[in-house]
Amino acid sequence: MLTLDAKRSESLVSLDLIEDVLLEIFLRLPVKTLVRFKCVCKHWHTIIESQSFVKQHFSQRSNQERLLVRHYKRNEDLHAYALFVDDICSGFEEPAHLQMPNMILELLGPVNGVFCLVGQSRDLALLNPATRQLKPLPELPEVIVDPHLLFLDNVLGFGLDPLSGDYKVISVWYLWNRSVIAPDCHPITFVYNLGSDSWRILEDVGCFESSYRACRSICNTYTNGVYYWTMEFSNTNVAAILSFDMATEKFKEIQVPDCLKSKIGHLTVHNDSIALLSYQLERNDLCEVWLMEKEGSWNRGAVVGPCQAINWPLCLWKNNLLIEADSSFLMLYNICTKKRQLTQARVKKNTSFISWVFSYKESLVSIKGKGDNCMFWDASPDILTIAWENKDQLTRPLHGITSQSDSLWYQKSSICHGHEVSSKTGPHGCALNRTWIERNIAQSGNCAGSSPSRYSSFCVCKGV
Repeated sequence: MLTLDAKRSESLVSLDLIEDVLLEIFLRLPVKTLVRFKCVCKHWHTIIESQSFVKQHFSQRSNQERLLVRHYKRNEDLHAYALFVDDICSGFEEPAHLQMPNMILELLGPVNGVFCLVGQSRDLALLNPATRQLKPLPELPEVIVDPHLLFLDNVLGFGLDPLSGDYKVISVWYLWNRSVIAPDCHPITFVYNLGSDSWRILEDVGCFESSYRACRSICNTYTNGVYYWTMEFSNTNVAAILSFDMATEKFKEIQVPDCLKSKIGHLTVHNDSIALLSYQLERNDLCEVWLMEKEGSWNRGAVVGPCQAINWPLCLWKNNLLIEADSSFLMLYNICTKKRQLTQARVKKNTSFISWVFSYKESLVSIKGKGDNCMFWDASPDILTIAWENKDQLTRPLHGITSQSDSLWYQKSSICHGHEVSSKTGPHGCALNRTWIERNIAQSGNCAGSSPSRYSSFCVCKGV
């Protein structure tokens, strides 16, 4: 006959066994089911919300990476997001929660299943579509700049600080000095922290070459705590690569091989490292894949073509170079086996080019941050309109209304060229807001001479 202590010991063993089995079951369930299970009881809620479980679930073998492609449906006049069902892209589906309204002009990420959304007025929000969490970001602190500086471009980065576990957004605003003939870009850099739900100006920007300009890519370029951009010099040719370390918050310029500086290209991620897809507009039947083995050290991993089927290279995905081919098909080129394969899934029919590609995995990551001002994501334009709604659309700063007490004034001489800037808008300075941008666009005519290309910088003033 068992003693009381023996019965208690046996009971504890049984409870531990049940807990282990429960955990194994939870790890194999999709995010949608787990979100519902959080409402069953406090114990289940605690398990599913724990950081250790979130990480385990994201890394679970059953949670496979899948290719997400944004394409255009001309007959419906909208962009749709196709999620491919397997590694060979034999078919796709269009889940409702992954569809983004047309008002989204740019999409960064995903980083652990989290996207950064960019609206028409450069409004920003974080989104975890799997958990249906949408978090509008606060407005940038107001900035005073000298009137002779014109708005040129805005580029963004999004990633995770591996040391603090905090998600960060980097916003670089380029101003153009119209008093000089040569290209003269002046960047102002802001950093957003999800943990504090606030922006701050980054004073020590490090190595910013004034004649270069960072440009966005069509796919995610964040890996291992670092975000990457290509840098251009007065045209669409690649001049160098700019990196931003999320932990140290330092920029660094990385050189590319000289043979690439006469070509255009964009970045992609391959095996937790960065890669450069290089091609020439006059020879769009040939593409080179350059892999960065270590910082500044490059190896030409593959040459695709000549092949008349090549339209545009898109990204690297599971050892495959994804190419937009003629006849509205996607083509996979395995850089290891050198074999090509046309997918059976036609993503577009009589449409324009595919615009964005992503490697997507569902996650339970919470983006509540400070303030817990998350909204329920229903993939409709209305939810974003509500999130970004403001009374005065023409005079507010680009990301919303910032009170006078909360405003930060940027007075570095490198921006203002020695002119004294007061804490109020006056003859020696003007606020970096929508009125300022519209006025300078009218003066500059065509966005300070920029000519946006398909893979170079998107000219923000076109959407203002």
